[in-house]
Amino acid sequence: MPLTNQLYFAQVAAGVWADWVQVINVGDRDSKVFAVARDWTGRILWHSETVLRPYQGWVVPVEPASVTQDLSLVLNSEMPIAAERHCHLGTEVLAFPGASIEARTAGRRLFFPELVAGCGDWFIVFNINEQQAVATVYIRDDNGTLVNQFTSPVIPPMGGWVFNDQQTGNVQGTVEVISDQIIVSERHLHYQGTYHPNGVAVGQLGQVLD
Repeated sequence: MPLTNQLYFAQVAAGVWADWVQVINVGDRDSKVFAVARDWTGRILWHSETVLRPYQGWVVPVEPASVTQDLSLVLNSEMPIAAERHCHLGTEVLAFPGASIEARTAGRRLFFPELVAGCGDWFIVFNINEQQAVATVYIRDDNGTLVNQFTSPVIPPMGGWVFNDQQTGNVQGTVEVISDQIIVSERHLHYQGTYHPNGVAVGQLGQVLD
């Protein structure tokens, strides 16, 4: 696993979803760890910090700030860190390790190798820069044919933008997101059917192609 001192979570969910993020200091010295949560306009709504011993964990107490609206979360540390996010609603569980440049999950060109027709697909794009960003989404079917494309509104610095299967269309294929700034992106797939009558969820981070 590539080491990083900075991790990005495009979403901490609001409402009925229970969200939980834990970060671990994987360095060999004590480290200050800083956590900052923003709304999707980029406005800081909550922040905190702590000191972690090597391999000590911290459950980031951001959830009270996210009761009424989804937030993003950025973790910064003096030493390398690893983290995990769990988002729960009944039988649906989403898990993300946090995105980073080092892990090739933060970049200007992100790819999702699956888009499922007939299911609920939801994406968030998180602009991790101090400049505005514009992203273009390319939807291809399983034969590689471009069947749809659309462009985001201006995404504020450290802000977010959401799109879903209403924009992508009922397509079995792939999703590519190209931005003029460095971004991270999450995909949430929600499925309910014969083998999962109560519903399941699958989470993916966009993979850097450049």
